[in-house]
Amino acid sequence: MNGEALTQDSTHIELSVTRLDCASGKTGTVLEPEVRFEAARVIITASVAPLPQGVGYNCQGNDSVSVSVDLDEPVGQRSLVDGTCLGGEAANTAVCVDDAGVRWKPTRD
Repeated sequence: MNGEALTQDSTHIELSVTRLDCASGKTGTVLEPEVRFEAARVIITASVAPLPQGVGYNCQGNDSVSVSVDLDEPVGQRSLVDGTCLGGEAANTAVCVDDAGVRWKPTRD
């Protein structure tokens, strides 16, 4: 998420999605992100389509795919959270451990 461009009035978010698994440098097709609104946070989970079976993939690091998400309501006073950091394989990776998946917090006036 590009947190620098976000405000409390934002209803449009640009994500950068990268596949966690080895995929020979390609993240592949990003599925429609899932958005969940809670009182204190907006959780956005972006998943990728499964890779074809029986192919040998190397682990050179995968590209980042840009994805736009339009919210049904402004972010407001809620934090934006990367839903992949809340469970599963990604939760224990470096991109999730340090900040628990919080990608943006509103400024408190």
